[in-house]
Amino acid sequence: MIKLQQLAHALALKHHGNFHRAAKAQHLSQPAFSRSIQSLEEALGVTLFDRRNTMATPTLYGEALLTRAAAILAETSELEREIRLLQGLDAGRLSVALGFHAAELSAGRAMGELLRRHPNIRCHAKLHYWRDIADLVLVRAVDLGVAEISELKTTARLRVELVGQHEVVLFCRRGHPLQGRADLAKSDLDAYPVAMARIPRRGMGLFPGKCQPDAATGGLLPTVEVDDLATARAVVQGSDAFGAATPVQIEPWLRGGELAVLAYRQPWLRLEYGFIHLEDRMLSTAAEAFMALVREIEVEVAARNRELMDGLFRGFP
Repeated sequence: MIKLQQLAHALALKHHGNFHRAAKAQHLSQPAFSRSIQSLEEALGVTLFDRRNTMATPTLYGEALLTRAAAILAETSELEREIRLLQGLDAGRLSVALGFHAAELSAGRAMGELLRRHPNIRCHAKLHYWRDIADLVLVRAVDLGVAEISELKTTARLRVELVGQHEVVLFCRRGHPLQGRADLAKSDLDAYPVAMARIPRRGMGLFPGKCQPDAATGGLLPTVEVDDLATARAVVQGSDAFGAATPVQIEPWLRGGELAVLAYRQPWLRLEYGFIHLEDRMLSTAAEAFMALVREIEVEVAARNRELMDGLFRGFP
């Protein structure tokens, strides 16, 4: 009978091409590893690898087996995962890739609340550049992504759900040359650098400041590309650059006077992020619970952001 472990060993041998290296990678002694491969060959009645000097290469039979082996092990991994999912929140796991706006506004709070209610859940949350998050979901590196979705609505195999759509302000340091001006146009802002994350295609031709087209993605490259809002704030506070964020994200610095909002409000200037997961992959109970909490928190965030936006721009003609 063929064992899954033997298939894993055969794949390792193909990858490393050498019994010694493959055995080391599998944390086995070389004799034990060699016996596993030999036992597999005896069970099938064929030679799977040609041994020449220190190298091992798959035979025709070996190639046929290895093609099936990779699929069998992948399906076994998925089966084990689905069984774990059915065990529920007390034995749940959650792996999420987050864009930093989503992380700050709702996803971080949602994960904290999930752990408060279900302390046995194991979670892994990591910030990523928003364009990479869909790829992480597609290769099953994470269960769920929460990031910019404006360019993913027609992507095959992915299920996308809008969850956060919030107006954004342009913010600057206290004493910035444009602070307090009520007649700002795009041409005024174009003279100044920008510190923020890479801008999606929907901002092309609209977003102000010293930005350059990104030929690879069709979006815009800001003057200073950052991966988190804390870095953007630091750059803005130390220069004449401006950044972009929801008022909720920078409310303490606005109230403290360290930052100010520029009088530039446009209907397209907004965040648009949501959930990203595979269409054909079962979501865990933990992921479903996390998503429900994000939706709840987003209602609160949206209301507070609208309140702050109206208050900030009430003073501008």
